[in-house]
Amino acid sequence: MENKGGNHVKKDHALRNLLLPGLAFLLFAAVIVVAFSLRGSAQAGGTVTLLFFDRNGTALTPTQVRSASNNGGAGYNNDFLLNPANMRAISSGPLYTSGSNLAFNIPSQAVALAFNWPTLPGGYQLLILDNGGAGFSTAATINFTYQAALDVKKKLDAARSARPDYVPSAKFTTAYQAASSQLAGVDVYSPESAKGKAGQLALDQLAVAYDAMLAEHGPAYAAANKSTVTPWIGFTIDTVSNYQANVDLAATLAAPYAWIRIVFDAGQAPSTYTTLVNYAKTKGVKVLGQPVDSTYDKGYTRAQYKQRFIDYITAFPQIDAWEVGNEVNGSWLSSDIGLRIADAAAEVKARAPGKPTFLTLFWQINTDSVAYSMFTWVNANLPASTRANIDVVTFSQYQEQAPMGVAFDQVMKTLRAEFPTPKIGLGELGYWISGQQFWWAYNQTDTLAAKRMVAEQYYNAGFDYPGSIGGVFWWTYIADFKSDTAMQQIVKTLRDKVQSGAPTPTPSPTATTTPTPTAIPSPTPSATPTVAAPISAPTPSGSAQSAPAKKGKKSKKSKSSSSKTAKKSGAKKPQKK
Repeated sequence: MENKGGNHVKKDHALRNLLLPGLAFLLFAAVIVVAFSLRGSAQAGGTVTLLFFDRNGTALTPTQVRSASNNGGAGYNNDFLLNPANMRAISSGPLYTSGSNLAFNIPSQAVALAFNWPTLPGGYQLLILDNGGAGFSTAATINFTYQAALDVKKKLDAARSARPDYVPSAKFTTAYQAASSQLAGVDVYSPESAKGKAGQLALDQLAVAYDAMLAEHGPAYAAANKSTVTPWIGFTIDTVSNYQANVDLAATLAAPYAWIRIVFDAGQAPSTYTTLVNYAKTKGVKVLGQPVDSTYDKGYTRAQYKQRFIDYITAFPQIDAWEVGNEVNGSWLSSDIGLRIADAAAEVKARAPGKPTFLTLFWQINTDSVAYSMFTWVNANLPASTRANIDVVTFSQYQEQAPMGVAFDQVMKTLRAEFPTPKIGLGELGYWISGQQFWWAYNQTDTLAAKRMVAEQYYNAGFDYPGSIGGVFWWTYIADFKSDTAMQQIVKTLRDKVQSGAPTPTPSPTATTTPTPTAIPSPTPSATPTVAAPISAPTPSGSAQSAPAKKGKKSKKSKSSSSKTAKKSGAKKPQKK
């Protein structure tokens, strides 16, 4: 036998014949063991196969499902597995194509699936598919929109029961009854296409009903509890230009509950802001000081971050509260931001006793890697010693970058459970800011109307929770409020309701909840229905990323990047001015 080099090689044929079969058997056995080991770790609880249908009852292919979820390519793939009890992220990108459907493998614990999904007219919702709250722990075939509608309705019914003083408006009742009728028209034995259609149409109405309840009850709740939790109605200011007009408008819209959050820009000494701070105090407007915005965090060492707080606290004993960290779970911040928060909070407690410490998280649960998902990050980075020095915990919310919708109630309740002692609220809000327009809310054709609806919904709904200050601190306040009387009226109306007590809505004759049918996993259909177009996805604008994107936020100094760049490298803060 000659090898490739031309040399003769003698073989011991007897030994070869003896060893090769044994080696082959051992190799085969090893492959089997490894394969079963990997399969067992990936499919510890089995596989959940998802069936998707549009509002016409037509099946969607995996490609069409992705297009519907990621907004025709404007967004990115966003599927995550969560712990259904505490909303902590477990894994990103679990969905894979299985035949003509999408599926995910269950790890060694019960899981919920987080997935962005469009509704009409409410826009994109973050759906938490959680099997009635129990999560998925065994193999099943699930009709996505039908199960999602059952899950959302169960949460809505529980939220309604937790608000016994809420008298449903006609808007709530009409939407709720429409959703209930859709779900009552099918059962577990109905064709999958019928259930999928009913589920999508029910989701449309459930989103409307959920929004209505929270926005209507929020001001009434704040009014009833303002003796124990003083409401905050906030706006963000990051410039001293025209400071008198900006402060005057805030006072006019929201006094006696008006707050401004002043962003102290990097490189600016406290003296830059003395006239602005003092003027706000003369107008009865409370001030939340923000020495370090998330955009600027990496420009400081830990020692410099601490010193900046010392400098500003010393300069402004009249400031009413201090933001010790902004959007702290964003992936663009320093790796030691948890320690920086602890340092800053300790300085406030030592140097400004009695002044609340205010922490802002960044709303993301399925838009970046697992480590930065909001509740996962909080659990890993905020020990009890740090939490003891935090008085108010909030999060920033940008629906065009990370949809919320029907998940808002669950997020706020989870935040309350995670932080049972501090007050909670919204720390930052805005809509349709350049560089982060990946999804749409409320109105995909009239972005000004949508912006007003976002403001109206969350300025009101943010109050509807025990211990909530409300807050909001609209990020682009100067640009969006100074000449828009509709935006101004939204806040004025809220202020008046909180101050005098929100009027009771005109009661509906049938405001009681309707039982939700029990969801039972059904067998995979023998034939796949005809495929149709995705669910009313807006016009595509580029191709979606195949993996969850790093989500940064805003760019203050013209750092906004294109959607493509933002999705890969993390957009920064948009300009406020």
